Amino acid sequence: MKIKLIAVDLDGTLLNGKQEISYETKEALQKASRSGIKIVPCSGRPFPGIKEYLDQLDLQDPNQYAVAFNGALVLNAQGNAVVEELLSHQDFQFFEKIAQQLKANFHVEVSDKFITLNHFVNYYLSRESWLTRMPIEVCELKDIAKDLKFTKAMFSGAPSEMERVYRGLPQEVIEKYNVSTSDETLIEINSKRASKGNALKELARKLNLKQDEVMIFGDQKNDISMFDVPDFYKVAMGNAVLEIKKRANYVTRTNNEDGIAYAIRRLVFNE
Repeated sequence: MKIKLIAVDLDGTLLNGKQEISYETKEALQKASRSGIKIVPCSGRPFPGIKEYLDQLDLQDPNQYAVAFNGALVLNAQGNAVVEELLSHQDFQFFEKIAQQLKANFHVEVSDKFITLNHFVNYYLSRESWLTRMPIEVCELKDIAKDLKFTKAMFSGAPSEMERVYRGLPQEVIEKYNVSTSDETLIEINSKRASKGNALKELARKLNLKQDEVMIFGDQKNDISMFDVPDFYKVAMGNAVLEIKKRANYVTRTNNEDGIAYAIRRLVFNE
């Protein structure tokens, strides 16, 4: 097969259980990059939480790209947006009312920080702040700018709490927005048009690539939009959820067993 772009999810895919890129995975991706294949990290994380991995893979050229915020933004390696699908102040008010009704912890992400009205910042938001290298701003509703544009709304809490919140979401949310999860402690909500799959399709179009020249790697439900693009070559990690494995062309080893390197060597380089 002739692959010209490899898109890799981060958590549970590119990163092992220690939140690191293994030596074998780094070697395989850099070999692919040297052969002219675009390597595109594709994550629910904001750009600051992706940039360090671009640097580790030596992907600093302006013609290298990353998909952030579950597809709300596609940026080049310098952080300049080339695709945007954002939410508005009206959306913020809508989600805040739902959060009050469900008694749920709610926050949004803009390009460089989290914004929340909750004066008690729970462990799960604190962890996201650490993982993404972004600060948390606590404010009052009256202080939210009317021209606010944000990339993603999130509910966070213990797994049982998120199950309760998900079941309580109005049908309007499911119909009007793109609702996904990257782990059992988060519910992530984007614009209906914002998804990893749509972002990659648009990036491929801008790069004049055919969809069958794109290979994707993923493991969680927020990767499903990529796995639903018919012509992408779809590789599920060995640790992927069943919904991902069912859609895959190939199931590789787990993220703790250099699954990306294993697949690239066999599928791209025929080693």
